[in-house]
Amino acid sequence: MNISPYEQILMTCVSEIQRYLIKTGANPADAQDIVQDVLVKLIQADIVLAPDKLRPWLYRVALSRFYDLYRREKRYRALLSERFYLIYGHPDQIDDERGWQLEQALQALNDYQIGLVALYYEDDKSIKDISEIYQISEAKVKTDLYRLRQQLKKEMEQNDETK
Repeated sequence: MNISPYEQILMTCVSEIQRYLIKTGANPADAQDIVQDVLVKLIQADIVLAPDKLRPWLYRVALSRFYDLYRREKRYRALLSERFYLIYGHPDQIDDERGWQLEQALQALNDYQIGLVALYYEDDKSIKDISEIYQISEAKVKTDLYRLRQQLKKEMEQNDETK
């Protein structure tokens, strides 16, 4: 397989950017997704940048995407804190300790659970919409949301007991 010098520079930059994003705080999966988005954007833009302009452009686009992802994640966590006030009362009554416990409990969720929380609480999707998105029954969505709330409550109580 013959790789052109331009492709070689591109591959070097991409791996460098991915390592930089991980070092900056992105998890490896997000770093891979960001790099992939950058490459797709480069292809869709249908431009060929000079080698000396390629690296800065890739970094600029990747960091912009990373910051967007970070801001969305931060907003998402704030919304979750507000939405889960049912567990320990109104958000004004959730002190720093309870907020930390909620944050720790949210860290334990898998991708499916985070998706459910995001769709139901952040995007205000109905049970029916979520069931269509995941192609599962409405009863399963309701059950999973109930179990998710119980799991968060249990995790927070366990974090409270360990303190």
